Amino acid sequence: MMDRVPTELERVAAMLKEEPVVEFAPRREPVAPSGWIRQNLFSGWFSGILTILVGAVVGYLGFGLLKWAFLTADWTVIKANLRLYMVGRFPPDELWRVWACVYLVTALAGLSWGVTRKRLAWTVRKAATRGALAVLALASLAYLLDGVRIWVLVGAVVVIYAAAVMAGRLGARRLHIPVIVGWVLAFPLIILLLRGFGGVPPERWGGFLLNVVVAVVGIVLSFPIGIVLALGRRSSLPVIRVSCIGIIEFVRGAPLYTWLLFGLFVLPFLLPAGVVLPNIVRAMIVVTVFSSAYVAEIVRGGLQGVHLGQYEAARAIGLSTTKMMAFIVLPQALRSTIPAMISHFISLFKDTSLLAVIGFIEALRIARIAPQGQFSGDLRETLIFAGLLFWMVAFAMSRWSQRLERRLGVGER
Repeated sequence: MMDRVPTELERVAAMLKEEPVVEFAPRREPVAPSGWIRQNLFSGWFSGILTILVGAVVGYLGFGLLKWAFLTADWTVIKANLRLYMVGRFPPDELWRVWACVYLVTALAGLSWGVTRKRLAWTVRKAATRGALAVLALASLAYLLDGVRIWVLVGAVVVIYAAAVMAGRLGARRLHIPVIVGWVLAFPLIILLLRGFGGVPPERWGGFLLNVVVAVVGIVLSFPIGIVLALGRRSSLPVIRVSCIGIIEFVRGAPLYTWLLFGLFVLPFLLPAGVVLPNIVRAMIVVTVFSSAYVAEIVRGGLQGVHLGQYEAARAIGLSTTKMMAFIVLPQALRSTIPAMISHFISLFKDTSLLAVIGFIEALRIARIAPQGQFSGDLRETLIFAGLLFWMVAFAMSRWSQRLERRLGVGER
């Protein structure tokens, strides 16, 4: 009797029985520092020559920069004008309002970190980096700050943050909603602290405080307005769709500087009789409208990335158009637009330096006028310091964006 020829299914089953199933993915063996250098920097003669040349150029420029920063540069202009940098012409006897806003944001940030119950990962490299940054920060503060009072105020920031983190960890289950509500109400409370109860009029706001306030106004208000414009652009009603397209394209067709001039000189003629808005309010309106047009295009790109099957599935289970957009489509679209959205908000924050060219005394303008009198010729130091202020906020926003992307798994699934 002839042997039966095994079928394809039987052959596959026999192969699976013979070969053991891999339960875990193979792990990449750790590479020693010398091995990493050899693989990435000196893998060949061309790579080695290029590494040596680039290292020589970077070393030469870095040595020159460090020599200028620590031996030649005169940073006394920064120390003498630090308050002007931070708050401009804000009255000194009203600075408690600014510190109250700082403490409010610090407490919310500490609670937000505490309720997550996450802990910092400590490796040798991270510990060395954080230690170096801490030493640099303390050395900078020791040089810039004079007096016991200012040190107590700055130290209170650290104490409040640490206490808020501990409180957040202890009441993590009960504080999620209060923390969200706190962030929602933070901006109105900050405006109330600065302006309310006989506070300081917006005309007296200046320095880095002005940059931050205008940027926050533009970011907070332009986000919902941009979503509405993006949805309106995809509307089936021709009037709404054409109106939203017209607004978006018209606003995006001119630079922000042009619109700031429009808000300063033309907008007053378009307001009803008897309505007078301060210059800073008009600038905030212009920044918000300008940002909304770009947010709308970013959201529109996210909406186009949602698969049509999501729309069909939502309609199949009987969801209305509003519920479909709110619970199915928009969450997916906004999740995919996080990198582009944060990049736009960082750009918007840096663009607040354009306020200087229409007369506002913000951080960049102060950097240009501070080296006058006894500090003549120190423009490089002041501009570098202003650049560092903008960089720190932009870098913090970028890091927060990366953490949010990792948490939501953007680009992973």
